[in-house]
Amino acid sequence: MKKRLACWGMALLMLWGGQAMAQSAVVDNGSDPSSRLNMRDQPSKDAGSVGQFYTGTPVEIVSDAGGGWSQVTIGGGANSLSGYMMSQYLSTDTASVQDATKDMQVVSPYGTQSVVVRDTPSNSYDAVSMLEVGDDVRVIGTKGDYYYVLLDDSSVGCLSTSEAE
Repeated sequence: MKKRLACWGMALLMLWGGQAMAQSAVVDNGSDPSSRLNMRDQPSKDAGSVGQFYTGTPVEIVSDAGGGWSQVTIGGGANSLSGYMMSQYLSTDTASVQDATKDMQVVSPYGTQSVVVRDTPSNSYDAVSMLEVGDDVRVIGTKGDYYYVLLDDSSVGCLSTSEAE
């Protein structure tokens, strides 16, 4: 009986031990909160950039990727981003980090009453949401001519830089 319990206990530990719990954190660029931190598609400075994110951007640390990198997710809801950030620029003490994300308003350079929120920073995209001109958005990062925005349902979307001011 003791042997069977020990086997079950070991099996549960192996299953449970392989599943890390996500930890809430924010980007913390230190003494220059207006600078941005790259999210990479692999845990390397040479890997492609998914985007650059402002101090105060909320992230979930999924796992320690080794070599000073963390695997992270930004957002939830219908659309989220996943990638890797340098661990030294992530803080779990979220209350002590100055929020440098930007509150902006939606504008339409096209003369329309609404704009499409894209799933990726590209002209080839799937729509995540629609926003009305005048709606407030929280800009958390950039990639090229696009802003990454955090939507009310915690999804992440992209607006052209000409669609928010």
